[in-house]
Amino acid sequence: MVIKWGKKCFELLVMTQLKRMKKYLILSMIAGVGLLISCQNNTERSFRKASHVLVIGIDGMGSHGLEMANTPHLDELMENGAWSTDARTILPSKSGPAWSSMITGATVEKHGVGDNGWTVEGKKLEPVFKGEHDMFPTIFGEIRRCLPEAEVGAFYHWSKLGNFIEKGVCNVSEPGNSESIATEMACDFLSEKQPDFTFVHLDHVDHAGHHGGYRSAEYSKAIERADSLVGVFTGKLKEAGMMEETVVFVVSDHGGIETGHGGSHPDEMIVPFIISGKGVKKGYKIEHPVFIYDLAPTVAWLFGFELNDWITGAPLVNAFQN
Repeated sequence: MVIKWGKKCFELLVMTQLKRMKKYLILSMIAGVGLLISCQNNTERSFRKASHVLVIGIDGMGSHGLEMANTPHLDELMENGAWSTDARTILPSKSGPAWSSMITGATVEKHGVGDNGWTVEGKKLEPVFKGEHDMFPTIFGEIRRCLPEAEVGAFYHWSKLGNFIEKGVCNVSEPGNSESIATEMACDFLSEKQPDFTFVHLDHVDHAGHHGGYRSAEYSKAIERADSLVGVFTGKLKEAGMMEETVVFVVSDHGGIETGHGGSHPDEMIVPFIISGKGVKKGYKIEHPVFIYDLAPTVAWLFGFELNDWITGAPLVNAFQN
């Protein structure tokens, strides 16, 4: 009897373990399928709306500055694309939190980047959701996850911006100590690699605002310099034969008032958001509210996948033709 009872216990134990293994196997399969669905089988380029995306970020360029400056290249992008000069940044209207909101699609209380000195190693506030790199996932990391073979580059005039990008996910992630150098590096990358995603950051407009004021002649001149560099980028895309297959974004993290920013004055909060290129409506003013954190989900949508459930922004699909 003891032997029979022991045998039955052993058989029951085996059956229980098998059921548990089956349960975990099913859950693992579901998780795997969910990951594949979230990336929408991104190895298939047919899901993509554009072969190339270029984001030109002009630090400190408030929409009021466009009214002060002569900007023929930005005007051309707007005439041939969709745009809002009433887009809003986040609070605080500071560079670190704002650029992080742009590249994550989330706001400060979610991604946790509350100041310009943030690093993943020294973060004070844990993000509400973390990817593989112990930080809220950015569009750079998500492109790498969903498009493993993608060519991705980031070039930034402000060296600290590199702290807000996951380490190792970009093919190239390089600071440049001037707007000219950042532009040159990014243009070389465009022509040599014809990359999937390129992000370039120009900081000189914000420098001019802090030095001379965000409504000064110096500030206006710096915006005109930024406009000329936008022309360099569009010229490079045409030269490389990429223009017809590229979507170009021109965005800014904040404006400023007097010689500072961080508050909620319209000159600090209202920024331009311009989209031009393949599939974009021409001369289309986006009438509904636009936020800087709509950038990352829009880029993800162009590449055929969705971001995590914790983002705040939404893809600006109405800016594109059906």
